[in-house]
Amino acid sequence: MLTALVIVVVVLSNAAGDVFLTRGMKQVGDVSAAIRRGELRATIRRIACNGNIIFGIACLAVSFFSFLAVLSWANLSFVVPATAIVYVVTVLGARFFLGEKVDRLRWGGTLMICFGVALVCLPPDMSVSLHMLMRPFKFFFGALTIASVCYYLACIIAAERFFSKNGRENAKGQLLSSSSAKEAEEGFYRPISVLVPLCGADFRAYQNYASLCRQDYPQFEIIFGVADPTDSSLPVVAKLRADFPEIPIQLVVSEDQIGPNPKVNTLNNMLSHASHETLLMLDSDIRVRPDFITTISEELSANAGGLVTCLYRAGEAPGLASKLEAVGISSEFAPGVLVAQMGGGISFAFGACIALTKKTIEAIGGFPAIAPYLADDYMLGNLVCKAGLPVKLSSCVVETVLSRLSTGGFFKHQLRWARGIRACAPWGHTGSLITNGTALSFLYFAFSGFSRQGLFVFATVVALRLWMAWMVGVRRLGDDILRHNLFLAPLRDFFSLAIWSAALFGRRVEWRGKVFRLEKHGRMIPQVTRC
Repeated sequence: MLTALVIVVVVLSNAAGDVFLTRGMKQVGDVSAAIRRGELRATIRRIACNGNIIFGIACLAVSFFSFLAVLSWANLSFVVPATAIVYVVTVLGARFFLGEKVDRLRWGGTLMICFGVALVCLPPDMSVSLHMLMRPFKFFFGALTIASVCYYLACIIAAERFFSKNGRENAKGQLLSSSSAKEAEEGFYRPISVLVPLCGADFRAYQNYASLCRQDYPQFEIIFGVADPTDSSLPVVAKLRADFPEIPIQLVVSEDQIGPNPKVNTLNNMLSHASHETLLMLDSDIRVRPDFITTISEELSANAGGLVTCLYRAGEAPGLASKLEAVGISSEFAPGVLVAQMGGGISFAFGACIALTKKTIEAIGGFPAIAPYLADDYMLGNLVCKAGLPVKLSSCVVETVLSRLSTGGFFKHQLRWARGIRACAPWGHTGSLITNGTALSFLYFAFSGFSRQGLFVFATVVALRLWMAWMVGVRRLGDDILRHNLFLAPLRDFFSLAIWSAALFGRRVEWRGKVFRLEKHGRMIPQVTRC
Protein backbone atom coordinates (compact mmCIF):
# COMPACT_ATOMS: atom_id res chain seq x y z
CA MET A 1 0.00 0.00 0.00
CA LEU A 2 2.83 2.39 0.93
CA THR A 3 4.60 1.63 -2.36
CA ALA A 4 1.51 2.48 -4.38
CA LEU A 5 0.98 5.72 -2.42
CA VAL A 6 4.55 6.91 -2.96
CA ILE A 7 4.41 6.05 -6.68
CA VAL A 8 1.23 8.16 -6.96
CA VAL A 9 3.12 11.06 -5.32
CA VAL A 10 6.03 10.57 -7.76
CA VAL A 11 3.70 10.58 -10.77
CA LEU A 12 1.49 13.51 -9.78
CA SER A 13 4.32 15.75 -8.61
CA ASN A 14 6.39 14.98 -11.72
CA ALA A 15 3.49 15.73 -14.08
CA ALA A 16 2.56 18.89 -12.17
CA GLY A 17 6.17 20.03 -12.32
CA ASP A 18 6.31 19.57 -16.08
CA VAL A 19 3.01 21.42 -16.59
CA PHE A 20 3.97 24.39 -14.41
CA LEU A 21 7.44 24.61 -15.93
CA THR A 22 5.89 24.67 -19.41
CA ARG A 23 3.38 27.37 -18.42
CA GLY A 24 6.16 29.46 -16.89
CA MET A 25 8.44 29.16 -19.92
CA LYS A 26 5.57 30.15 -22.22
CA GLN A 27 5.21 33.30 -20.12
CA VAL A 28 8.96 34.00 -20.35
CA GLY A 29 8.97 33.59 -24.12
CA ASP A 30 11.31 32.13 -26.73
CA VAL A 31 14.77 31.86 -25.15
CA SER A 32 16.56 31.47 -28.48
CA ALA A 33 15.03 34.73 -29.73
CA ALA A 34 16.11 36.48 -26.53
CA ILE A 35 19.69 35.25 -27.00
CA ARG A 36 19.71 36.60 -30.56
CA ARG A 37 18.56 39.98 -29.20
CA GLY A 38 21.28 39.93 -26.53
CA GLU A 39 18.79 39.66 -23.65
CA LEU A 40 20.15 36.51 -22.01
CA ARG A 41 20.64 38.04 -18.53
CA ALA A 42 17.17 39.57 -18.51
CA THR A 43 15.69 36.25 -19.58
CA ILE A 44 17.48 34.39 -16.77
CA ARG A 45 16.10 36.93 -14.25
CA ARG A 46 12.55 36.41 -15.60
CA ILE A 47 12.96 32.64 -15.29
CA ALA A 48 14.28 32.92 -11.73
CA CYS A 49 11.39 35.18 -10.67
CA ASN A 50 8.54 33.36 -12.41
CA GLY A 51 6.13 31.79 -9.88
CA ASN A 52 5.06 28.94 -12.14
CA ILE A 53 8.67 27.91 -12.74
CA ILE A 54 9.52 28.05 -9.04
CA PHE A 55 6.49 25.95 -8.17
CA GLY A 56 7.29 23.52 -11.00
CA ILE A 57 10.83 23.02 -9.71
CA ALA A 58 9.46 22.40 -6.21
CA CYS A 59 7.10 19.73 -7.58
CA LEU A 60 9.96 18.04 -9.42
CA ALA A 61 12.00 18.08 -6.23
CA VAL A 62 9.18 16.31 -4.36
CA SER A 63 8.99 13.77 -7.19
CA PHE A 64 12.75 13.19 -7.15
CA PHE A 65 13.04 12.57 -3.39
CA SER A 66 9.90 10.40 -3.38
CA PHE A 67 11.46 8.37 -6.19
CA LEU A 68 14.64 7.91 -4.10
CA ALA A 69 12.55 6.81 -1.14
CA VAL A 70 10.60 4.13 -3.01
CA LEU A 71 13.82 2.76 -4.52
CA SER A 72 15.06 2.03 -1.00
CA TRP A 73 12.65 -0.90 -0.64
CA ALA A 74 11.10 -1.66 -4.07
CA ASN A 75 12.70 -3.20 -7.16
CA LEU A 76 13.89 -0.88 -9.92
CA SER A 77 12.31 -3.19 -12.55
CA PHE A 78 8.95 -2.44 -10.95
CA VAL A 79 9.29 1.23 -9.98
CA VAL A 80 10.46 2.67 -13.30
CA PRO A 81 7.78 1.01 -15.48
CA ALA A 82 5.08 1.80 -12.88
CA THR A 83 5.99 5.48 -12.79
CA ALA A 84 5.78 5.58 -16.59
CA ILE A 85 2.10 6.44 -16.07
CA VAL A 86 3.47 9.97 -15.60
CA TYR A 87 3.48 10.29 -19.38
CA VAL A 88 -0.27 9.72 -19.42
CA VAL A 89 -0.91 12.26 -16.66
CA THR A 90 1.36 14.76 -18.40
CA VAL A 91 -0.59 14.42 -21.67
CA LEU A 92 -3.84 15.01 -19.76
CA GLY A 93 -2.32 18.07 -18.12
CA ALA A 94 -1.11 19.42 -21.45
CA ARG A 95 -4.58 18.94 -22.94
CA PHE A 96 -6.76 20.33 -20.16
CA PHE A 97 -4.48 22.82 -18.37
CA LEU A 98 -2.28 24.10 -21.18
CA GLY A 99 -4.89 23.78 -23.92
CA GLU A 100 -2.62 21.85 -26.27
CA LYS A 101 -4.17 19.89 -29.14
CA VAL A 102 -3.57 16.16 -28.76
CA ASP A 103 -4.31 14.11 -31.87
CA ARG A 104 -5.74 10.58 -31.84
CA LEU A 105 -2.36 9.01 -32.55
CA ARG A 106 -0.95 10.43 -29.29
CA TRP A 107 -4.04 9.29 -27.38
CA GLY A 108 -3.53 5.82 -28.83
CA GLY A 109 0.08 5.77 -27.65
CA THR A 110 -1.04 6.98 -24.24
CA LEU A 111 -3.51 4.10 -23.91
CA MET A 112 -0.75 1.64 -24.80
CA ILE A 113 1.33 3.04 -21.93
CA CYS A 114 -1.63 2.46 -19.58
CA PHE A 115 -1.86 -1.14 -20.74
CA GLY A 116 1.86 -1.69 -20.15
CA VAL A 117 1.71 -0.17 -16.68
CA ALA A 118 -1.25 -2.42 -15.82
CA LEU A 119 0.80 -5.50 -16.76
CA VAL A 120 3.79 -4.36 -14.69
CA CYS A 121 1.61 -3.71 -11.62
CA LEU A 122 0.13 -7.22 -11.52
CA PRO A 123 0.96 -9.12 -8.31
CA PRO A 124 4.20 -11.13 -8.62
CA ASP A 125 2.44 -14.43 -7.93
CA MET A 126 -0.08 -13.94 -10.75
CA SER A 127 0.79 -15.62 -14.03
CA VAL A 128 -0.39 -13.89 -17.20
CA SER A 129 -1.65 -16.29 -19.86
CA LEU A 130 -2.60 -15.58 -23.45
CA HIS A 131 -6.17 -16.52 -22.58
CA MET A 132 -6.24 -13.88 -19.84
CA LEU A 133 -4.99 -11.20 -22.22
CA MET A 134 -7.54 -12.13 -24.87
CA ARG A 135 -10.54 -12.23 -22.54
CA PRO A 136 -11.21 -8.43 -22.42
CA PHE A 137 -11.03 -8.25 -26.22
CA LYS A 138 -13.39 -11.20 -26.48
CA PHE A 139 -15.97 -9.45 -24.30
CA PHE A 140 -15.46 -6.15 -26.15
CA PHE A 141 -15.98 -7.59 -29.61
CA GLY A 142 -18.77 -9.79 -28.31
CA ALA A 143 -20.66 -6.71 -27.13
CA LEU A 144 -20.11 -4.99 -30.48
CA THR A 145 -21.31 -8.12 -32.30
CA ILE A 146 -24.54 -8.12 -30.29
CA ALA A 147 -25.01 -4.45 -31.17
CA SER A 148 -24.45 -5.27 -34.85
CA VAL A 149 -27.09 -8.01 -34.75
CA CYS A 150 -29.61 -5.58 -33.24
CA TYR A 151 -28.67 -2.99 -35.86
CA TYR A 152 -29.17 -5.40 -38.78
CA LEU A 153 -32.61 -6.32 -37.50
CA ALA A 154 -33.44 -2.62 -37.11
CA CYS A 155 -32.35 -2.02 -40.72
CA ILE A 156 -34.77 -4.64 -42.03
CA ILE A 157 -37.64 -3.24 -39.95
CA ALA A 158 -36.82 0.33 -41.01
CA ALA A 159 -36.78 -0.56 -44.71
CA GLU A 160 -40.09 -2.43 -44.48
CA ARG A 161 -41.76 0.43 -42.63
CA PHE A 162 -40.47 3.15 -44.93
CA PHE A 163 -41.33 1.58 -48.26
CA SER A 164 -44.62 0.12 -47.03
CA LYS A 165 -45.63 3.53 -45.72
CA ASN A 166 -44.93 5.06 -49.10
CA GLY A 167 -47.13 2.43 -50.77
CA ARG A 168 -44.42 1.01 -53.00
CA GLU A 169 -43.96 -2.67 -53.71
CA ASN A 170 -40.28 -1.91 -54.31
CA ALA A 171 -37.98 0.92 -55.29
CA LYS A 172 -38.55 0.25 -58.98
CA GLY A 173 -42.24 1.20 -58.86
CA GLN A 174 -43.28 3.27 -61.84
CA LEU A 175 -46.78 4.42 -60.84
CA LEU A 176 -47.59 8.00 -59.87
CA SER A 177 -49.44 8.70 -56.66
CA SER A 178 -53.06 9.80 -56.73
CA SER A 179 -52.17 13.45 -55.99
CA SER A 180 -49.64 13.47 -58.85
CA ALA A 181 -52.23 12.01 -61.19
CA LYS A 182 -54.70 14.67 -60.11
CA GLU A 183 -52.16 17.43 -60.77
CA ALA A 184 -51.43 15.95 -64.19
CA GLU A 185 -55.13 15.80 -65.01
CA GLU A 186 -55.65 19.43 -63.99
CA GLY A 187 -52.60 20.52 -65.93
CA PHE A 188 -50.80 21.99 -62.89
CA TYR A 189 -47.06 21.56 -62.54
CA ARG A 190 -44.60 23.78 -60.69
CA PRO A 191 -41.83 24.87 -63.07
CA ILE A 192 -38.45 23.50 -62.01
CA SER A 193 -34.83 24.42 -62.70
CA VAL A 194 -32.52 21.38 -62.68
CA LEU A 195 -28.94 22.24 -61.66
CA VAL A 196 -26.14 19.83 -62.54
CA PRO A 197 -22.57 20.90 -61.60
CA LEU A 198 -19.92 19.26 -63.79
CA CYS A 199 -16.21 18.57 -63.44
CA GLY A 200 -15.07 16.38 -66.30
CA ALA A 201 -17.16 13.94 -68.30
CA ASP A 202 -18.44 11.13 -66.09
CA PHE A 203 -18.71 7.50 -67.13
CA ARG A 204 -21.83 7.17 -69.33
CA ALA A 205 -22.22 10.96 -69.10
CA TYR A 206 -24.48 11.32 -72.14
CA GLN A 207 -26.89 8.60 -70.94
CA ASN A 208 -27.07 10.24 -67.50
CA TYR A 209 -27.81 13.71 -68.86
CA ALA A 210 -30.23 12.36 -71.49
CA SER A 211 -32.34 10.72 -68.76
CA LEU A 212 -33.11 14.24 -67.51
CA CYS A 213 -34.20 15.33 -70.98
CA ARG A 214 -36.66 12.44 -71.23
CA GLN A 215 -38.72 13.52 -68.23
CA ASP A 216 -42.49 13.24 -68.44
CA TYR A 217 -42.86 16.78 -67.10
CA PRO A 218 -44.03 19.81 -69.10
CA GLN A 219 -42.12 22.74 -67.62
CA PHE A 220 -38.50 22.41 -66.60
CA GLU A 221 -35.08 23.61 -67.64
CA ILE A 222 -31.63 22.05 -67.24
CA ILE A 223 -28.62 24.14 -66.27
CA PHE A 224 -25.15 22.65 -66.44
CA GLY A 225 -22.24 24.44 -64.80
CA VAL A 226 -18.46 24.15 -65.12
CA ALA A 227 -15.51 26.14 -63.82
CA ASP A 228 -13.05 25.24 -66.58
CA PRO A 229 -13.83 26.49 -70.12
CA THR A 230 -11.96 23.45 -71.49
CA ASP A 231 -13.84 20.91 -69.37
CA SER A 232 -14.19 17.51 -71.04
CA SER A 233 -17.94 17.48 -70.39
CA LEU A 234 -18.63 20.41 -72.74
CA PRO A 235 -18.85 18.29 -75.95
CA VAL A 236 -21.36 16.03 -74.18
CA VAL A 237 -23.55 19.02 -73.31
CA ALA A 238 -23.28 20.29 -76.90
CA LYS A 239 -24.48 16.93 -78.23
CA LEU A 240 -27.31 16.93 -75.72
CA ARG A 241 -28.48 20.34 -76.94
CA ALA A 242 -28.44 19.13 -80.52
CA ASP A 243 -30.37 15.93 -79.73
CA PHE A 244 -32.99 17.58 -77.49
CA PRO A 245 -33.67 21.02 -79.00
CA GLU A 246 -37.11 21.16 -77.34
CA ILE A 247 -35.55 21.13 -73.82
CA PRO A 248 -34.24 24.47 -72.46
CA ILE A 249 -30.60 23.66 -71.70
CA GLN A 250 -28.13 26.27 -70.43
CA LEU A 251 -24.39 26.02 -69.88
CA VAL A 252 -22.77 28.28 -67.29
CA VAL A 253 -18.99 28.62 -67.43
CA SER A 254 -17.55 30.58 -64.50
CA GLU A 255 -14.49 30.37 -62.24
CA ASP A 256 -15.96 32.66 -59.54
CA GLN A 257 -15.47 31.33 -56.03
CA ILE A 258 -17.22 31.88 -52.71
CA GLY A 259 -15.29 29.23 -50.77
CA PRO A 260 -12.98 26.22 -51.02
CA ASN A 261 -15.71 23.77 -52.13
CA PRO A 262 -15.59 23.68 -55.97
CA LYS A 263 -19.02 22.05 -56.34
CA VAL A 264 -20.73 24.75 -54.26
CA ASN A 265 -18.89 27.44 -56.21
CA THR A 266 -20.35 26.06 -59.43
CA LEU A 267 -23.85 25.80 -57.95
CA ASN A 268 -23.68 29.40 -56.79
CA ASN A 269 -22.60 30.54 -60.26
CA MET A 270 -25.57 28.67 -61.77
CA LEU A 271 -28.15 30.03 -59.33
CA SER A 272 -28.59 33.44 -60.98
CA HIS A 273 -29.34 31.71 -64.31
CA ALA A 274 -32.18 29.62 -62.86
CA SER A 275 -35.50 30.96 -64.15
CA HIS A 276 -37.74 29.13 -61.68
CA GLU A 277 -38.25 29.29 -57.92
CA THR A 278 -38.03 25.52 -57.42
CA LEU A 279 -34.58 23.97 -57.75
CA LEU A 280 -33.58 20.36 -58.25
CA MET A 281 -29.85 19.73 -57.76
CA LEU A 282 -28.30 16.50 -58.99
CA ASP A 283 -24.80 15.05 -59.06
CA SER A 284 -23.51 14.56 -62.59
CA ASP A 285 -23.31 10.75 -62.26
CA ILE A 286 -27.03 10.37 -61.50
CA ARG A 287 -29.50 8.67 -63.85
CA VAL A 288 -33.27 8.94 -63.33
CA ARG A 289 -36.48 7.41 -64.68
CA PRO A 290 -39.08 9.43 -66.68
CA ASP A 291 -41.45 10.15 -63.75
CA PHE A 292 -38.67 11.36 -61.47
CA ILE A 293 -39.34 15.12 -61.56
CA THR A 294 -43.08 14.55 -61.23
CA THR A 295 -42.59 12.47 -58.07
CA ILE A 296 -40.11 14.90 -56.51
CA SER A 297 -42.32 17.91 -57.34
CA GLU A 298 -45.29 16.27 -55.62
CA GLU A 299 -43.27 15.40 -52.50
CA LEU A 300 -41.77 18.89 -52.27
CA SER A 301 -45.26 20.43 -52.53
CA ALA A 302 -46.33 18.31 -49.55
CA ASN A 303 -43.21 19.19 -47.56
CA ALA A 304 -44.18 22.75 -46.53
CA GLY A 305 -41.29 24.49 -48.25
CA GLY A 306 -38.49 22.38 -46.79
CA LEU A 307 -36.12 20.03 -48.58
CA VAL A 308 -36.53 16.65 -50.29
CA THR A 309 -33.63 14.27 -50.83
CA CYS A 310 -33.29 10.77 -52.31
CA LEU A 311 -31.68 7.46 -51.61
CA TYR A 312 -29.68 6.01 -54.47
CA ARG A 313 -28.33 2.72 -55.75
CA ALA A 314 -25.61 1.91 -58.27
CA GLY A 315 -26.77 1.57 -61.87
CA GLU A 316 -23.45 0.43 -63.32
CA ALA A 317 -20.22 -0.62 -61.60
CA PRO A 318 -17.44 -1.98 -63.85
CA GLY A 319 -14.63 -3.73 -61.98
CA LEU A 320 -14.29 -5.29 -58.52
CA ALA A 321 -13.46 -2.06 -56.67
CA SER A 322 -16.49 -0.32 -58.17
CA LYS A 323 -18.70 -3.27 -57.22
CA LEU A 324 -17.44 -3.05 -53.63
CA GLU A 325 -18.43 0.60 -53.60
CA ALA A 326 -21.81 -0.21 -55.16
CA VAL A 327 -22.50 -2.93 -52.60
CA GLY A 328 -21.65 -0.50 -49.81
CA ILE A 329 -24.18 2.05 -51.05
CA SER A 330 -27.19 -0.28 -50.91
CA SER A 331 -26.20 -2.60 -48.05
CA GLU A 332 -24.36 -0.21 -45.72
CA PHE A 333 -25.13 3.45 -46.44
CA ALA A 334 -28.86 3.20 -47.28
CA PRO A 335 -29.75 0.95 -44.28
CA GLY A 336 -28.16 3.48 -41.94
CA VAL A 337 -30.23 6.27 -43.46
CA LEU A 338 -33.43 4.24 -43.09
CA VAL A 339 -32.68 3.53 -39.43
CA ALA A 340 -32.15 7.27 -38.86
CA GLN A 341 -35.44 7.95 -40.65
CA MET A 342 -37.25 5.44 -38.43
CA GLY A 343 -35.64 6.98 -35.35
CA GLY A 344 -37.28 10.38 -35.86
CA GLY A 345 -36.35 11.58 -39.32
CA ILE A 346 -33.17 12.74 -41.01
CA SER A 347 -31.49 16.13 -40.63
CA PHE A 348 -29.14 15.86 -43.62
CA ALA A 349 -29.31 15.53 -47.40
CA PHE A 350 -27.51 13.65 -50.16
CA GLY A 351 -25.88 15.27 -53.18
CA ALA A 352 -27.41 12.64 -55.46
CA CYS A 353 -30.67 14.59 -55.36
CA ILE A 354 -31.76 17.68 -53.42
CA ALA A 355 -35.00 19.54 -54.16
CA LEU A 356 -35.82 22.87 -52.50
CA THR A 357 -36.75 26.45 -53.34
CA LYS A 358 -34.69 29.61 -53.66
CA LYS A 359 -36.52 30.93 -50.61
CA THR A 360 -35.24 27.98 -48.57
CA ILE A 361 -31.68 28.59 -49.73
CA GLU A 362 -31.99 32.25 -48.73
CA ALA A 363 -33.33 31.20 -45.31
CA ILE A 364 -30.09 29.37 -44.48
CA GLY A 365 -27.79 32.12 -45.77
CA GLY A 366 -27.39 31.03 -49.39
CA PHE A 367 -24.68 28.87 -50.86
CA PRO A 368 -21.93 30.84 -49.03
CA ALA A 369 -23.18 29.16 -45.82
CA ILE A 370 -22.08 25.71 -47.07
CA ALA A 371 -19.15 26.70 -49.31
CA PRO A 372 -16.48 26.15 -46.58
CA TYR A 373 -17.52 22.52 -45.98
CA LEU A 374 -16.51 19.23 -47.57
CA ALA A 375 -19.89 17.55 -46.94
CA ASP A 376 -21.91 20.37 -48.52
CA ASP A 377 -24.97 18.13 -48.96
CA TYR A 378 -24.92 17.11 -45.29
CA MET A 379 -24.58 20.73 -44.17
CA LEU A 380 -27.33 21.93 -46.52
CA GLY A 381 -29.84 19.51 -45.02
CA ASN A 382 -28.58 20.24 -41.51
CA LEU A 383 -28.99 24.00 -41.90
CA VAL A 384 -32.46 23.59 -43.39
CA CYS A 385 -33.41 21.47 -40.37
CA LYS A 386 -31.94 24.04 -37.96
CA ALA A 387 -33.98 26.75 -39.71
CA GLY A 388 -37.11 24.89 -38.60
CA LEU A 389 -37.96 23.53 -42.04
CA PRO A 390 -38.71 19.85 -42.74
CA VAL A 391 -36.22 17.51 -44.44
CA LYS A 392 -38.02 14.66 -46.22
CA LEU A 393 -36.61 11.40 -47.50
CA SER A 394 -38.21 10.74 -50.89
CA SER A 395 -39.75 7.42 -51.81
CA CYS A 396 -37.93 7.72 -55.14
CA VAL A 397 -34.59 5.93 -55.59
CA VAL A 398 -32.20 7.25 -58.24
CA GLU A 399 -29.18 5.53 -59.78
CA THR A 400 -25.55 6.55 -59.58
CA VAL A 401 -23.34 5.34 -62.42
CA LEU A 402 -19.93 4.43 -61.05
CA SER A 403 -16.81 4.57 -63.18
CA ARG A 404 -14.11 1.90 -63.04
CA LEU A 405 -12.14 2.40 -59.83
CA SER A 406 -8.70 1.18 -58.87
CA THR A 407 -8.20 -0.25 -55.39
CA GLY A 408 -6.34 2.91 -54.42
CA GLY A 409 -9.08 5.10 -55.85
CA PHE A 410 -11.69 3.14 -53.90
CA PHE A 411 -9.82 3.62 -50.61
CA LYS A 412 -9.20 7.33 -51.23
CA HIS A 413 -12.85 7.96 -52.00
CA GLN A 414 -14.10 5.98 -49.01
CA LEU A 415 -11.53 7.53 -46.68
CA ARG A 416 -12.53 11.04 -47.78
CA TRP A 417 -16.15 10.17 -47.12
CA ALA A 418 -15.38 8.62 -43.70
CA ARG A 419 -13.23 11.55 -42.57
CA GLY A 420 -15.94 13.93 -43.74
CA ILE A 421 -18.52 12.11 -41.62
CA ARG A 422 -16.18 12.09 -38.61
CA ALA A 423 -15.63 15.83 -38.95
CA CYS A 424 -19.33 16.66 -39.38
CA ALA A 425 -20.85 14.10 -37.01
CA PRO A 426 -18.18 12.50 -34.78
CA TRP A 427 -20.74 10.54 -32.74
CA GLY A 428 -22.33 9.29 -35.94
CA HIS A 429 -18.94 8.07 -37.15
CA THR A 430 -18.31 6.35 -33.82
CA GLY A 431 -21.69 4.64 -33.91
CA SER A 432 -21.16 3.46 -37.47
CA LEU A 433 -18.64 0.95 -36.10
CA ILE A 434 -21.48 -1.52 -35.45
CA THR A 435 -22.45 -1.53 -39.15
CA ASN A 436 -19.41 -3.76 -39.79
CA GLY A 437 -20.86 -6.81 -38.07
CA THR A 438 -19.08 -9.42 -40.17
CA ALA A 439 -15.64 -8.05 -39.31
CA LEU A 440 -16.53 -7.55 -35.64
CA SER A 441 -17.89 -11.10 -35.28
CA PHE A 442 -14.75 -12.47 -36.93
CA LEU A 443 -12.63 -10.63 -34.37
CA TYR A 444 -14.82 -12.13 -31.65
CA PHE A 445 -14.22 -15.54 -33.24
CA ALA A 446 -10.45 -14.92 -33.26
CA PHE A 447 -10.26 -13.66 -29.65
CA SER A 448 -12.37 -16.58 -28.47
CA GLY A 449 -9.48 -18.79 -29.58
CA PHE A 450 -11.31 -19.87 -32.76
CA SER A 451 -13.76 -21.80 -30.60
CA ARG A 452 -16.87 -23.57 -31.85
CA GLN A 453 -19.00 -21.00 -30.09
CA GLY A 454 -17.12 -18.21 -31.85
CA LEU A 455 -17.53 -19.95 -35.20
CA PHE A 456 -21.28 -20.28 -34.63
CA VAL A 457 -21.56 -16.58 -33.79
CA PHE A 458 -19.53 -15.60 -36.86
CA ALA A 459 -21.59 -17.80 -39.20
CA THR A 460 -24.85 -16.47 -37.73
CA VAL A 461 -23.81 -12.84 -38.22
CA VAL A 462 -22.70 -13.50 -41.81
CA ALA A 463 -26.08 -15.08 -42.56
CA LEU A 464 -27.89 -12.12 -40.97
CA ARG A 465 -25.70 -9.68 -42.87
CA LEU A 466 -26.61 -11.33 -46.17
CA TRP A 467 -30.29 -11.35 -45.25
CA MET A 468 -30.24 -7.66 -44.35
CA ALA A 469 -28.44 -6.78 -47.59
CA TRP A 470 -31.04 -8.71 -49.59
CA MET A 471 -34.06 -7.30 -47.76
CA VAL A 472 -32.91 -3.68 -47.94
CA GLY A 473 -30.68 -3.44 -51.01
CA VAL A 474 -32.27 -5.99 -53.35
CA ARG A 475 -35.91 -6.22 -52.27
CA ARG A 476 -36.54 -2.58 -51.39
CA LEU A 477 -33.93 -0.56 -53.30
CA GLY A 478 -34.04 -2.84 -56.34
CA ASP A 479 -30.25 -3.03 -56.67
CA ASP A 480 -29.43 -5.56 -59.41
CA ILE A 481 -25.68 -5.17 -58.87
CA LEU A 482 -26.08 -6.20 -55.24
CA ARG A 483 -28.39 -9.04 -56.33
CA HIS A 484 -25.60 -10.57 -58.45
CA ASN A 485 -22.77 -9.74 -56.02
CA LEU A 486 -24.42 -10.40 -52.67
CA PHE A 487 -21.37 -12.33 -51.44
CA LEU A 488 -19.40 -9.06 -51.46
CA ALA A 489 -21.51 -7.59 -48.63
CA PRO A 490 -19.74 -9.47 -45.80
CA LEU A 491 -16.37 -8.87 -47.47
CA ARG A 492 -17.16 -5.17 -47.70
CA ASP A 493 -17.42 -5.06 -43.88
CA PHE A 494 -13.71 -5.84 -43.54
CA PHE A 495 -12.80 -2.99 -45.89
CA SER A 496 -15.21 -0.67 -44.11
CA LEU A 497 -13.73 -1.46 -40.70
CA ALA A 498 -10.24 -0.69 -42.01
CA ILE A 499 -11.46 2.59 -43.50
CA TRP A 500 -13.35 3.45 -40.30
CA SER A 501 -10.14 2.92 -38.32
CA ALA A 502 -8.01 4.93 -40.78
CA ALA A 503 -10.47 7.83 -40.54
CA LEU A 504 -9.65 8.15 -36.83
CA PHE A 505 -6.11 9.22 -37.67
CA GLY A 506 -5.52 12.31 -39.76
CA ARG A 507 -7.69 14.99 -41.33
CA ARG A 508 -6.13 15.16 -44.76
CA VAL A 509 -8.38 14.46 -47.77
CA GLU A 510 -7.90 14.59 -51.53
CA TRP A 511 -10.71 15.85 -53.76
CA ARG A 512 -10.63 16.72 -57.45
CA GLY A 513 -6.85 16.81 -57.51
CA LYS A 514 -6.54 19.13 -54.50
CA VAL A 515 -5.54 18.46 -50.91
CA PHE A 516 -7.52 19.81 -47.96
CA ARG A 517 -7.33 19.62 -44.20
CA LEU A 518 -10.63 19.12 -42.37
CA GLU A 519 -11.32 21.26 -39.34
CA LYS A 520 -14.25 21.26 -36.90
CA HIS A 521 -17.65 20.51 -38.48
CA GLY A 522 -15.93 19.55 -41.74
CA ARG A 523 -14.57 22.94 -42.76
CA MET A 524 -12.04 22.62 -45.60
CA ILE A 525 -8.65 24.30 -45.41
CA PRO A 526 -6.74 24.11 -48.72
CA GLN A 527 -3.22 22.71 -48.30
CA VAL A 528 -0.23 23.61 -50.44
CA THR A 529 1.36 20.47 -51.88
CA ARG A 530 5.08 20.34 -52.62
CA CYS A 531 6.34 18.84 -55.84
